[in-house]
Amino acid sequence: AKKEDEGLFHNPVFIGPLSFVFTLILSALLSLALLRLGFIKSGWMMMALILSTTSLGVVLPVLKEKKLNNTSFGQTILLTALLADFITMFLISIYATYYEKNSLSIEMMLVFILFIAFAFLHRTGLILGRIPWINKLIDELSHATAQIKLRASLALMVGFIVLAGVLNSEMILGAFIAGIIVSLLTTDQDRRVEKDLEAFGFSFFIPIFFVLVGVGFNLKELVKSPEAMLLVPVLLAVALIVKFLPTLIFKFAFSWKEAFAAGSLLSARLSLIIAASLIAYRLDIIEEATNSAIILVAVITVTLSPLLFSFLMRDETEQEDIEEVGNLALKKLLKALDNFNVDYTTKELKAMFTHFDKDGRGTIDIDEFVAVLEGEHSSEDLEPL
Repeated sequence: AKKEDEGLFHNPVFIGPLSFVFTLILSALLSLALLRLGFIKSGWMMMALILSTTSLGVVLPVLKEKKLNNTSFGQTILLTALLADFITMFLISIYATYYEKNSLSIEMMLVFILFIAFAFLHRTGLILGRIPWINKLIDELSHATAQIKLRASLALMVGFIVLAGVLNSEMILGAFIAGIIVSLLTTDQDRRVEKDLEAFGFSFFIPIFFVLVGVGFNLKELVKSPEAMLLVPVLLAVALIVKFLPTLIFKFAFSWKEAFAAGSLLSARLSLIIAASLIAYRLDIIEEATNSAIILVAVITVTLSPLLFSFLMRDETEQEDIEEVGNLALKKLLKALDNFNVDYTTKELKAMFTHFDKDGRGTIDIDEFVAVLEGEHSSEDLEPL
């Protein structure tokens, strides 16, 4: 439960970014420690970025399933995950370009063209959205066969991927920016486009990606290397530490249970950490055995983290369900009274509910109230009413 606002540290919008900054710093320190202890031979900065990642594609569905995505707690987790995905992708792209050139160059700055294109297309989309005849044309072309909005979204994704390739940046950054544009330009009426993209991605693109990851996963190399096998539990421990410790600041605005639950869910890693690891392996920053160890850690975290989050938040979810059921029941009761044209004055309502105030403190006896509604009392029992 959210606490009363008592300053900056009780503001979820401040807590989310601060938590990610702590994650980044902690990842850098522990990655440097891994290098000094001999667990990795090079690339501690890249390892820090890899460990800082979070899987927004796992976080959002889990929060939606638990009906927490629109709560203050859920929004704080989403903001932290979004920053982790976006900033780490951007820094990985910059670092990869720097590593390939082995020096600072003007080409590194070309990645900012992606953000210029992002700002231009976002602004253009907002302007075009205010023109009535364009809105009408888009609505006419949004039927089942044309699907102009879905096609435009896919074209935007391909365009940014190509632009990222031309700028020698990472394609995942281009795809991510395209996704942000689609998210910003869609309205509540366009949620079908998001669902279509989710279905397309989860049923086509992501399976292909993981098939290729599976093909590239060298289990033999991992098993053959004692160092790599030892690296798996070490990396798993570090991956959990860099998420759990920073999320302790969630305690300023939420409960201890929610703070630990946030740490568990943000520990889930999937596509981004694997993509970042493949980039590092392709650039010879890490060895093949290390890449395989990272993939295995990703599989473990993405399996266990949502389960731990669900276990920690089970009571909160039950409470949300009770409130939802209660609201529906109240609407049904009010609708029934309205259908029978039953009207009560304020005085009559107060007098009626006095019957259920057993302790005289203005607290309704829920069991007594339910018993009356279910007809468990005789007419003589209800004479005081």
